[in-house]
Amino acid sequence: MDTDTFILTIDSLSYGGNGVGRREDGKVVFVPMVIPGEKIRARVVKEHSKYVNASLVEILDKSPSRQKPRCPIFDSCGGCDWQHMPYQDQLQWKLEILRAEITKTSGAFPELVYPIVPSNQTFGYRGYARIQCSFDPIFKMGFFQKKSRKIAAFESCPILHPLIQDTLSALAAILKTYPVYSLYSLEIHAPGEDVLVSARSRGPVKPGDIKIMNSIYNDIGIAGLSFVVLKPQRRDYVLGQRYCRYTVHVQDKSIELSGGLSGFVQANMQVNHDLIEYVMDLAAGSKKILDLYSGSGNFSIPLALIGDEVSAIERSQLLVSFGKKNAKKNQLGNVRFLCLDTKRAFQSIINESVRFDTIVLNPPRQGVKDILEMIPQSSASRIIYISCNPTTLARDLAYLVDHGFSMKSIRMFDMFPQTYHIESVSLLQR
Repeated sequence: MDTDTFILTIDSLSYGGNGVGRREDGKVVFVPMVIPGEKIRARVVKEHSKYVNASLVEILDKSPSRQKPRCPIFDSCGGCDWQHMPYQDQLQWKLEILRAEITKTSGAFPELVYPIVPSNQTFGYRGYARIQCSFDPIFKMGFFQKKSRKIAAFESCPILHPLIQDTLSALAAILKTYPVYSLYSLEIHAPGEDVLVSARSRGPVKPGDIKIMNSIYNDIGIAGLSFVVLKPQRRDYVLGQRYCRYTVHVQDKSIELSGGLSGFVQANMQVNHDLIEYVMDLAAGSKKILDLYSGSGNFSIPLALIGDEVSAIERSQLLVSFGKKNAKKNQLGNVRFLCLDTKRAFQSIINESVRFDTIVLNPPRQGVKDILEMIPQSSASRIIYISCNPTTLARDLAYLVDHGFSMKSIRMFDMFPQTYHIESVSLLQR
């Protein structure tokens, strides 16, 4: 028998999507595509001093809840983690992982845990995607394989919104006939009825490549196409719109929002709507609101409906420009967008004793480490923390609780079904 294989019982799931078990020698083992309760044969992929990364060789005792993945390339594609698990089980394990991450850091989990907000669509929900491309020798597209830079090619993907899937199919038909060999990725936004495509090329561009891009824009019915060429020097060829529109209905009002290529737009618009409404409910009664890491105003613009004044801080000039357009479009004069580095902006707020009732935090995956020690120095009595990473969230919450704030609630929003990703909203009160 292979000496690198061993038998293991899966006890739980970890943030990252892997199953967790303990080998006979006491080492913790991480294995993908398994379900707690299953007995498996695993093979060592990499042995570390305190844990082991392993792969699944054989399921010896299968979980009764295991189901057939909808995607035929699920085993290799890095786009999804849990298609082999029923959706309700996915939700429960995400809550357990969130609980474990916070408990591990702070030693306690808030008593007031609200019900999970699920996604109405567990497939076909994703309105944003970055697709990898290659020509070897003909065009193929897909996500990267698990733990690899190789492409897991597909003709169709069950998690993509139909607008994106139709666009990709039309693109593939053209590129198989008229290849652009320097093309390496396609970024597609479809949060509403508009579809934007950004085609990225390593270059150099051949004379016929621009004609092919013109044909794509004219023939497949998209709102805008950006052809980004990186070598020998960067050049952007833009056809049609640079932005895409979407509508959010909150408090009997319709908010018109827009985002552009190379800007952040939420991938699951139904859950995004639920998220916005919930943040507005938590912020109710606030007079002055500070929205940090604001992007183009996904939260700032709706919050302007309930607050006297909203200040939105964002370091991207592109996103700030979209935010200002969104404010003007919705005739909201009480929200201002400032293009500033978050840390410098927050330090100025403290130094100048600028007062805010509520701070909304929506940071990237690394959390708010850059401003964490300054938050207790602010005047805010309420913190609304929107997180996409429970590990950095747990670190930040533990610090804030140790420095004058108390946890009031935490609620999970399932933005990405079939994956391990966890979106949550925490409320802290001074």
